[in-house]
Amino acid sequence: MPSADAPARADHSRLRRRFLGAVAAGAFGLVALRPLFGGRWLLGAAPVGLYLAVYAGSNLTANRAPGAARARSTLGAANAITLFRGWLLAVLAGAPLGSAPTRWVPVALFCVAVSLDAVDGAVARRTRETVLGARLDAAVDALAVLVGGVVAVGGGALPAWYLVAGGVWYAYAGSLWLRKRAGEPTYELPPSRVRGPIGIAQFLVVAAGLAPGIGGRPLAAVAGVALAVLLASFARDWAAATGRLGRDDPPIAPE
Repeated sequence: MPSADAPARADHSRLRRRFLGAVAAGAFGLVALRPLFGGRWLLGAAPVGLYLAVYAGSNLTANRAPGAARARSTLGAANAITLFRGWLLAVLAGAPLGSAPTRWVPVALFCVAVSLDAVDGAVARRTRETVLGARLDAAVDALAVLVGGVVAVGGGALPAWYLVAGGVWYAYAGSLWLRKRAGEPTYELPPSRVRGPIGIAQFLVVAAGLAPGIGGRPLAAVAGVALAVLLASFARDWAAATGRLGRDDPPIAPE
């Protein structure tokens, strides 16, 4: 007699196979670009692609609607778009080591990757929102600032201290993960009208840093203001997520 959770296991198995197919397609796409960018380009692109695959693969059980217990067997269009955004960032990560056809390739890759942020969100709202989708979206947004910032700093358009903007999400997420591991409570973030615009400000700073001929003190000054606001926003979110601002709602249930 089949167990009650057999259908759930079958769905997860199908999801895993489809995800591995998407990973294989992404890897093939990176290798196919090697003649265009040169062999050394893969040294930068491959680690970012691997990170994205590992992060998404480790969160496949969250491919479910918020509050639901059973994961879906397909990734869905929104998650596919988010993964494609990450793939574009992997291509961008190899740009400093390769030979792009024109100097506008990095900024074009970055702008397409961050512009699709609005598309995957709209698709998710019209089709199906998942916990995995929310996690992937946040991770890819952070990856965009990190990878784009590294490329822009490496090109001399942004000061090295701006790399803090690329690392703050990882420090925030890592600290909450450690709290959960220690059994300490964490809470859902409250809605914010400024969280989105602050993220867009980082995208604009990085895009300007990647564009040929833009840089110097004016951009550094703008980057400094954007970074300060970003750090303040993350500090407030961390205080809210750890209950330091005072919470009446229950903490997030452990998974």
